[in-house]
Parts: sequence; C-alpha cells; structure tokens
Amino acid sequence: MNKPVIQLYEYNIWANDRVVDHLQSLPDEVFGQEVNMGFKSIAAVLRHLVSADEVWFERMKEGAGGLAPVAGDPYASAEEARLAMSALQSRIRKFLIAATDLDKIVTYKNAAGQQFQNSIAEIVQQTVNHGTYHRGNITTILRHLGHSGAQTDYIIYLRR
Repeated sequence: MNKPVIQLYEYNIWANDRVVDHLQSLPDEVFGQEVNMGFKSIAAVLRHLVSADEVWFERMKEGAGGLAPVAGDPYASAEEARLAMSALQSRIRKFLIAATDLDKIVTYKNAAGQQFQNSIAEIVQQTVNHGTYHRGNITTILRHLGHSGAQTDYIIYLRR
C-alpha cells in the first residue's frame, strides 16, 4: 500500500515548508550568515538537502543522474531555496502517487561506483530521515545565532 509512504513524504514537504517559512520570518542576513558548524551557512544546508534529494529521486526513477549530489553554490535567499525545493518535491510527490509498486527494487551506484539495491519505499524513508537530520542542523545553527527553530515533529504534522 502506497498511502503510508506518501504520507511520510508529505510530512517531509510540510516540515521543509515550516522551516523555510520560519527562515523567511527572520532577518535576511541569518540565511547566509557564515558559521563553523559542519556547514558554512543555513543556505549551504538547504542546497545540500535539495541536491541530495535530486540524487535520491533519480535513483527512484532508475535514472542515470543518481551517482552523487550536484555541487552548487548555496542559495542566495530563502525564497530561492523554497522555489527549488518546492519544484523538486512536487515532482517527487507526483512520481510517488503515480507509482504502482513502491516496493519495487531499484539498482543504483553511489559516487564510489558501488552498486546497491533498495525499494523505492526505502529510498523515500532515507530521503525523509536525511531531511529530518538536516532540519536539525538548521535548528542548531539558528540557536547558535540566537534564534529559535521551527517545530517540525512528525506528531505535530499528524495533529494538524
């Protein structure tokens, strides 16, 4: 059944939207402010998150572009990140809704050329977990800069 997988991915969209909404409520300079916390800035965290999601989506589709995250400059603004993230999430959501078998096993290679196999559902779980991890990075950076983070707990999503 696809419903639990789609619901989990819709949670991911909701959580990402909450984080970006929160970022847009803060002074503009917070988004690109340099820190030494694993990533250079919140802008860099979001660029990494979108790049990795693009890779995992290519793997779900069994595309050729699923080898390694695309390197790129951090987003210039929270709105630029929102637009990129929203467009990708929309494509992924449509793919998942149209999929007839999310238990389908796909084969892909990582950046080192090692071959792996996972179901589409497992890759969705990976994508959501990765997003949760990096939303936590953003919260840590925000707290370091004197701001609160956005509430993105799954249970809050379910209670809305």
